[in-house]
Amino acid sequence: MKRDVRTATEVDAFVGAKLKELRKSVKMSQTDLATRVGVTFQQIQKYERGTNRIGASRLWDFCKVFDVKPGRFFEGVEDHLADDLQMSNTAHVAPIQSISKTVVSRQVKMAMSSD
Repeated sequence: MKRDVRTATEVDAFVGAKLKELRKSVKMSQTDLATRVGVTFQQIQKYERGTNRIGASRLWDFCKVFDVKPGRFFEGVEDHLADDLQMSNTAHVAPIQSISKTVVSRQVKMAMSSD
Protein backbone atom coordinates (compact mmCIF):
# COMPACT_ATOMS: atom_id res chain seq x y z
CA MET A 1 0.00 0.00 0.00
CA LYS A 2 1.34 3.42 -0.94
CA ARG A 3 1.84 6.06 1.72
CA ASP A 4 0.21 9.46 1.27
CA VAL A 5 3.21 11.74 0.75
CA ARG A 6 1.42 14.57 2.53
CA THR A 7 1.14 12.57 5.75
CA ALA A 8 3.80 13.24 8.37
CA THR A 9 6.08 10.32 9.26
CA GLU A 10 8.41 9.31 12.10
CA VAL A 11 11.20 11.22 10.37
CA ASP A 12 9.02 14.34 10.20
CA ALA A 13 8.33 14.05 13.94
CA PHE A 14 12.06 13.62 14.58
CA VAL A 15 12.91 16.72 12.51
CA GLY A 16 10.17 18.65 14.33
CA ALA A 17 11.64 17.65 17.69
CA LYS A 18 15.06 18.87 16.49
CA LEU A 19 13.48 22.17 15.49
CA LYS A 20 12.03 22.54 18.98
CA GLU A 21 15.37 21.61 20.54
CA LEU A 22 17.21 24.24 18.47
CA ARG A 23 14.59 26.90 19.18
CA LYS A 24 14.73 26.30 22.92
CA SER A 25 18.54 26.19 22.94
CA VAL A 26 18.58 29.84 21.83
CA LYS A 27 15.62 30.73 24.09
CA MET A 28 13.44 31.77 21.15
CA SER A 29 9.66 31.70 21.34
CA GLN A 30 7.51 30.00 18.74
CA THR A 31 6.10 33.41 17.85
CA ASP A 32 9.57 34.87 17.26
CA LEU A 33 10.60 31.93 15.10
CA ALA A 34 7.34 32.10 13.16
CA THR A 35 7.88 35.80 12.44
CA ARG A 36 11.42 35.17 11.23
CA VAL A 37 10.37 32.51 8.72
CA GLY A 38 6.99 33.97 7.73
CA VAL A 39 4.50 31.51 9.20
CA THR A 40 2.13 31.50 12.18
CA PHE A 41 3.16 30.28 15.62
CA GLN A 42 0.50 27.58 15.20
CA GLN A 43 2.41 26.30 12.17
CA ILE A 44 5.60 26.15 14.25
CA GLN A 45 3.66 24.11 16.83
CA LYS A 46 2.57 21.69 14.11
CA TYR A 47 6.13 21.36 12.82
CA GLU A 48 7.51 20.74 16.31
CA ARG A 49 4.88 18.10 17.10
CA GLY A 50 5.47 16.37 13.79
CA THR A 51 1.88 16.96 12.74
CA ASN A 52 2.94 18.81 9.59
CA ARG A 53 5.90 18.09 7.36
CA ILE A 54 8.62 20.71 6.91
CA GLY A 55 9.30 21.39 3.24
CA ALA A 56 12.83 21.80 1.90
CA SER A 57 12.62 25.57 1.47
CA ARG A 58 11.19 26.02 4.97
CA LEU A 59 13.91 23.77 6.39
CA TRP A 60 16.44 26.00 4.65
CA ASP A 61 14.82 29.04 6.33
CA PHE A 62 15.24 27.35 9.72
CA CYS A 63 18.87 26.58 8.90
CA LYS A 64 19.51 30.26 8.24
CA VAL A 65 17.78 31.34 11.46
CA PHE A 66 19.81 28.92 13.60
CA ASP A 67 22.98 29.08 11.48
CA VAL A 68 23.13 25.30 11.05
CA LYS A 69 23.43 22.94 8.11
CA PRO A 70 20.36 20.90 7.06
CA GLY A 71 22.02 17.72 8.33
CA ARG A 72 21.69 19.05 11.89
CA PHE A 73 17.97 18.27 11.76
CA PHE A 74 18.68 14.63 10.92
CA GLU A 75 21.48 13.87 13.40
CA GLY A 76 20.58 10.67 15.22
CA VAL A 77 17.59 9.80 13.06
CA GLU A 78 19.03 6.40 12.10
CA ASP A 79 19.43 5.38 15.74
CA HIS A 80 15.96 6.69 16.56
CA LEU A 81 14.35 4.74 13.74
CA ALA A 82 16.34 1.60 14.56
CA ASP A 83 15.14 1.79 18.18
CA ASP A 84 11.54 2.22 17.02
CA LEU A 85 11.88 -0.68 14.60
CA GLN A 86 13.39 -2.91 17.27
CA MET A 87 10.58 -2.06 19.68
CA SER A 88 7.89 -2.72 17.07
CA ASN A 89 9.54 -6.00 16.09
CA THR A 90 9.59 -7.30 19.67
CA ALA A 91 5.80 -7.03 19.77
CA HIS A 92 5.69 -9.74 17.12
CA VAL A 93 8.21 -12.10 18.70
CA ALA A 94 5.86 -14.00 21.04
CA PRO A 95 3.23 -14.82 18.38
CA ILE A 96 5.94 -15.91 15.94
CA GLN A 97 7.58 -18.12 18.57
CA SER A 98 4.21 -19.67 19.37
CA ILE A 99 3.50 -20.43 15.71
CA SER A 100 7.00 -21.80 15.27
CA LYS A 101 6.59 -24.17 18.24
CA THR A 102 3.27 -25.38 16.84
CA VAL A 103 4.76 -26.06 13.42
CA VAL A 104 7.75 -27.91 14.88
CA SER A 105 5.49 -29.92 17.16
CA ARG A 106 3.32 -30.96 14.21
CA GLN A 107 6.37 -31.87 12.15
CA VAL A 108 7.69 -34.04 14.99
CA LYS A 109 4.31 -35.77 15.37
CA MET A 110 4.11 -36.40 11.63
CA ALA A 111 7.65 -37.78 11.56
CA MET A 112 6.93 -40.08 14.51
CA SER A 113 3.67 -41.36 13.04
CA SER A 114 5.27 -42.18 9.70
CA ASP A 115 7.76 -44.59 11.36
